[in-house]
Amino acid sequence: MFRYAQGRLPALTRSPARSRRSAGALLPALSLALALLAVPAQAQQPPVSIVRGTILAVEGHDLTLDTKDGATKVALADSTVLTGVNKITLADIKPDAYVGVVSVPASDGVEHAVSIHVFPADQRGTGEGSRPWDRPGSTMTNAAIAQEVTAKDGEMLTLKYGSGEKKVLVTPQTSLVRFEPGATTAELKPGVKVMAFTNGPAEGERQVRRLLVVRGDFIPAL
Repeated sequence: MFRYAQGRLPALTRSPARSRRSAGALLPALSLALALLAVPAQAQQPPVSIVRGTILAVEGHDLTLDTKDGATKVALADSTVLTGVNKITLADIKPDAYVGVVSVPASDGVEHAVSIHVFPADQRGTGEGSRPWDRPGSTMTNAAIAQEVTAKDGEMLTLKYGSGEKKVLVTPQTSLVRFEPGATTAELKPGVKVMAFTNGPAEGERQVRRLLVVRGDFIPAL
């Protein structure tokens, strides 16, 4: 099961200082805001619901997922966009990269990055800004990396969006991934972790607009 679907944030612990080169040890509102995260903006899109889970079965266009709410079915459409999610290190995130960062304030008053995902170049500007996310007390910030410095407990990133700015601390617990276009239905097999952006359950069958497909044996904190 996709354990981060349980709604628990990874524990934020303090870690020793390290250089950028040692960052290889690192693991890699909602409604419209989520649509802007994963789906290019379209006029008057209905609200989006997120389903996180591990594929149990594939039957034609239908996927049965093991989620925090039990077995849940979602349906792919001809228009569904599949995106690969690949694990990376902090060294793979280049200056001025356009990223999405889920962060939470820690007891030291610093925003700690729970997860960072790097957008493909053609999605630069997607959902730019900072807004509430679907984790208690968390925010999602889509922005360009303006600066990176070695901090006492990790790497401090300065994120720039429009006239706004946010600083976040990257720790060993931060999940680091890259979104890669071109995922295919051949990758959809039992055991694969996915994150589906769908219509709400009240609208009947959950139709998937975009499906994030995790490549590899890891659990991103998306």
